[in-house]
Amino acid sequence: MTAEKGKCALLVIDMQKAFVEPGAAHCIKDAKATVPYCAQEIEKARQQGIPVFWIKRQYREDGSDVEFTRREDWLAGGRTMAPGSTGINSEELAEGLEQKPEDYEIIKPRWSAFFQTKLDLVLRRLGVDTVILIGTTTPNCIRTTCYDAIALDYHTIIIEKCCSSQSKEIQDANMADMERIGAVILR
Repeated sequence: MTAEKGKCALLVIDMQKAFVEPGAAHCIKDAKATVPYCAQEIEKARQQGIPVFWIKRQYREDGSDVEFTRREDWLAGGRTMAPGSTGINSEELAEGLEQKPEDYEIIKPRWSAFFQTKLDLVLRRLGVDTVILIGTTTPNCIRTTCYDAIALDYHTIIIEKCCSSQSKEIQDANMADMERIGAVILR
């Protein structure tokens, strides 16, 4: 990853235990294997002065903000990703990843990092015109963030080895679709 300082931002999407740990409620099959690659890209970004944004999913204790498509499972499955939660179904970052005080944190209520968040405002204030996406899950959170970023006129780069899906076929199809709409896929 190379970028002009002050123009790029690295968005690390949903790299939380509830998505990464095998056996977790929302585990994405290949997510854990991407952790070392994500850690490398995060370190490169910091060395280059590129701001790192941790885009996280977090649900209120009472579940009032859980999307209706997950609410029933959320209620039955131990209320994953509640504020301050720990363990396999928690909002904690995956082992091997570290958020630093100078990093940004965005809590997103749905799949896209832009939907009902302050991400666009902060990126524009920082003069960012290019976003680099890494994390999970490619067909949901990476893809919707990619489409919203392009709709908002951000140049969008996706580092494929730092993204994950439930299967290679799903991963390949989504990367091809995002590339067709204008995202740059780094393979």
